[in-house]
Amino acid sequence: MSIPVHVGTNPPSHWDEIEANQQRLGEEASDWLREQRRPSAASGDLDWGGLGFEPRWVGFDAADCVAALDPSVYAGKGADEFDRFRQGAASRGELAIVISLVETPDPGSHWSVFGPAGSSLSLGRFNTSIHSRPLGIGARVRRSDGVEGAEVQLALRLMSCNPPLPWSALSLDGITLSSTHGRVKHEPEGTLVPIIETELGEPVVAVWTSPDGVERRYVVPAEAPWTVLLSWLVEDALPEYVPDAMRRARRHMATDLDLMTRRERQAHTALAAFDAEYAERRGTLDSELQSAQSDASALRDGLLFGTGDALVETVRTVLEWAGMNVVPLDEELGGTKNADLLCTLDGRSVLVEVKSASGVPKESVYDDVLRHLRVWEKLPDSTPVEGGVLVINHQHRLPPHERRTKAFERPEFLAAQTEPVVTTLELFEAWREEDRVATCRLLFGPSATTVPNTTPSVPQRQPETRRRGLFRRG
Repeated sequence: MSIPVHVGTNPPSHWDEIEANQQRLGEEASDWLREQRRPSAASGDLDWGGLGFEPRWVGFDAADCVAALDPSVYAGKGADEFDRFRQGAASRGELAIVISLVETPDPGSHWSVFGPAGSSLSLGRFNTSIHSRPLGIGARVRRSDGVEGAEVQLALRLMSCNPPLPWSALSLDGITLSSTHGRVKHEPEGTLVPIIETELGEPVVAVWTSPDGVERRYVVPAEAPWTVLLSWLVEDALPEYVPDAMRRARRHMATDLDLMTRRERQAHTALAAFDAEYAERRGTLDSELQSAQSDASALRDGLLFGTGDALVETVRTVLEWAGMNVVPLDEELGGTKNADLLCTLDGRSVLVEVKSASGVPKESVYDDVLRHLRVWEKLPDSTPVEGGVLVINHQHRLPPHERRTKAFERPEFLAAQTEPVVTTLELFEAWREEDRVATCRLLFGPSATTVPNTTPSVPQRQPETRRRGLFRRG
């Protein structure tokens, strides 16, 4: 069992470093360094785990803590952590259990004509403090009337400490704030109920309840051993005031098969079988996804970011996947003498010129298609073509969603256009949706069709063979 508690100081390692520097520097240490003293809660000898607690020091999140031990209200020293602790308790509908230590000034020091000096414990947001006034050596104390439950055990434990604890009389005080409008005296808030008191009825150990009902703060002498306080906290206070915290801490017992009921074991077995089936199914789907991504990456990257011969090869692969017969003309003609590809579908053929542009393409690239068509007509015994198509990967340095929808937008150019312009974005959309008909219609118009294919959407190219029949024979 490990119960998280907020501890209002830095961890022991911080104080180890402070003390090492004090010893190393000696008289050369700064005043600030010489004045540093390790809080008792940061003792390296305190066995938190053995007592059933997980300390959450300053700098650790405290929202799920069930108690706060000697918290601070000062920024950078634990105020934020203490505030999250209170918020967490309030959100769960639990009491925020707090233990605060009141310092006992060194007897004989700071005396005045009004008696010994005391110390003050600020209660932060409530404009209230608890003042402590040290009592003389040997002051007699007793358990207060009306004390019940966990408070009885706290009184017994503290009154049994050996050596006896030094006692200070406690009182609840408001604070006075100064502003441009003068000094304003605030009345004390909350209630302070004695647990141990002097024979004169002065509280020396008490519990303060905040006016919002969230906080229950136990105020004890700073000399009270933490082993005594933590044992009381886990054995008496938390079971009485925050029982859900104890159940949460013992929740691990519900996973012990040796302690389960028959119904729990049956549900546990069914859940284990479900988890195994899920893991197996998840593994299969992960493998399928990795395979699909591996297959698709080359074509996706080629269509969206490719240039030059790599882009031509990617376009060729996609067109062949759609069911077209594609001839690479540079290979057939022995150089860049015409368009890049000759595509044929159901006896219809078109020339395809593939281009790329890092920005907005020049309209002159479209003229290459028209020029190729004029030259093609003059080649002897060439396959008749219906026209040409410009496939262009425009603005390929931009993310796809930031590119223009159309490669060319000038109205006069669009009105004079006779051959289709297809962007690789359009080609990509048809390919990624595995729509072969849509791919064919980009090149051959709305009347184009293709034979349905049940093979995977990413084609596997076979070794190249030289194609015949590019030109008609007389």
